[in-house]
Amino acid sequence: MRPARAAVLLVAPVSLLLVACAPEVVRRPAQLTPVPGQSESAIEVLQDASISVGPGYQRVIPRGSVWTSVGRTAQGEVFKPVGRVFTVEGTHIYEAYIVLDGERVVGFYLPVERAFSPPPDGRETKLSIRRRQP
Repeated sequence: MRPARAAVLLVAPVSLLLVACAPEVVRRPAQLTPVPGQSESAIEVLQDASISVGPGYQRVIPRGSVWTSVGRTAQGEVFKPVGRVFTVEGTHIYEAYIVLDGERVVGFYLPVERAFSPPPDGRETKLSIRRRQP
């Protein structure tokens, strides 16, 4: 086998692997500030909402799911899912809470990393919600 052909046969599969890798989730340091009395605040999602959670990844926030307020970041109010885990993904998978500005999901708070991650496609998703006591 000629060296040039051998090089192509070796480089081509490696190149495909590199192209197939998911990009890293964009994140910036964020300060989560608990708000007194807000731990009793919760929302219930009234309608399924498909949301982009990473480059090429979608999740459905299901109708009937309940999210408890855990505080605020500079971007908005942070809600943790009740009875389940929500994740965003790219190269790695991260536990995430949704960050709302009113009824708009403006991004995700990553509790382990203490970071904010904006929507990967730059689009904010509006949720149909009802405020309630847990």
